[in-house]
Amino acid sequence: MTAHPIFGLIPSTLDEAGVTLRLATSSPAGAGACLIVTPNLDHIVQLRRNAAFRAAYRRAVLILCDGFPVQYYARLRGHHAHRVTGSGLIARVMQHPDPPMRLMFVVDRPETAEAVAAWARAHGMIDQVATAIPPVGFIAQPAACSALATAIAHHRPGLLIMGVGAPQSEIFIDRYHRDLPDCWALCIGQGVKMALGLVRRAPPAVRTLHAEWLWRLLQEPRRLAGRYGLGAFRFAGAIAADLRGSRS
Repeated sequence: MTAHPIFGLIPSTLDEAGVTLRLATSSPAGAGACLIVTPNLDHIVQLRRNAAFRAAYRRAVLILCDGFPVQYYARLRGHHAHRVTGSGLIARVMQHPDPPMRLMFVVDRPETAEAVAAWARAHGMIDQVATAIPPVGFIAQPAACSALATAIAHHRPGLLIMGVGAPQSEIFIDRYHRDLPDCWALCIGQGVKMALGLVRRAPPAVRTLHAEWLWRLLQEPRRLAGRYGLGAFRFAGAIAADLRGSRS
């Protein structure tokens, strides 16, 4: 079957181990921060409405299917895409930081930054790991974005982990990639907190069944029920629009 772009994107064929190996053994040269995105159902919905988010996705160097519906649709359209979740990827990197690389975590809370520092101390990497906490809504604040870019450039990470949510993580990297050092920039939202144990990750059996969404829904039914229902409806609309576009 001929593989067609899905939502204008070509997903990577690398699996989780392959992505981890690439991050550990290769480094972007002369390109600044190279964006890695992890599309899930919510991302696909946002891409239809946010031009800056779409621009960031178009320039991403790796597109990894985080959400099972996205990966399943990619397979149906002929792509040999694996499911590589942001939470699984960062957990693998943090469980086995070998060879150790310079890391920078951009997070949303002091508690998360403190947990990152504790992890770095436990692995003898305190001098190789840095954190930053931008203000809420920083993407709309040029001074805050500039300060964050300066802090990242000062640390010179090989891997930059953006844990402040979509779409601002991706848009920041896209806008400021030339001001940042040559590095991989991985946008993973809550994945950092899951890897650190600050947010409960779905058990392995649930992940095997691709039912993480149900696990999260059971944890926070009031907050997520409406969001998931509306998101599923809009994702179906995105698929319909994508199929119409591929036929025209």
